[in-house]
Amino acid sequence: MPKFACRDVGVDCGWEAEAETMDELLNMIMHHAKHDHGMEEIPPELFEKVKKAIKE
Repeated sequence: MPKFACRDVGVDCGWEAEAETMDELLNMIMHHAKHDHGMEEIPPELFEKVKKAIKE
């Protein structure tokens, strides 16, 4: 199951998520970024960091 934590990309945030699929996890990350960090979209360079920080 893929897992992600905001702090793994250098953000001072305790949010963590785990999902059944990569697509589900990416949707959760995008929702969190929008609602908790005020990001309408994740910049491409940050999105690459996010993908690399996901643990299987």
